[in-house]
Amino acid sequence: MGSATQSDQTDDPVTVLTFDLEGERYCVRADAVASVLGVADDRSIASADDPWNAGAVSVAGERVRVIDLPRAFTASSQTMTRIDDPKLLVFTATDADDTYYGWLVDDVDATRTVHPDRLEPTQTNTTLTHVKGRLELDGDDVIWLDEQTIHG
Repeated sequence: MGSATQSDQTDDPVTVLTFDLEGERYCVRADAVASVLGVADDRSIASADDPWNAGAVSVAGERVRVIDLPRAFTASSQTMTRIDDPKLLVFTATDADDTYYGWLVDDVDATRTVHPDRLEPTQTNTTLTHVKGRLELDGDDVIWLDEQTIHG
């Protein structure tokens, strides 16, 4: 798993935040997430040409660049149904212009403590560098995403 960081390669527990996207479960390091916000109107994001740069919103006076994960992770030929109340994960890291990143997701669940050395490879690991691996949490398969790779 080339995208794992040095601290992820130990058995030291890590807290992850789980979320849903198009019927699948995902997680990301909880300490990388600054806040989770409701999105009242996602029409401009949903109609953006590039889901990896679907626009920006202002949150508490800060600019947040939005990645529309439901569209970014779905084949362009597939018709997807948007949920009524999406969430925006706002991350702590900023880019060179001090713009924060945010991921539009379907729903956010809870934090869980996991051991990174128990990650299992997924079929997508070889082609998608932003996937760290797969975990089983509470009987569900959860794909761990590497936010640093996604943000570039």
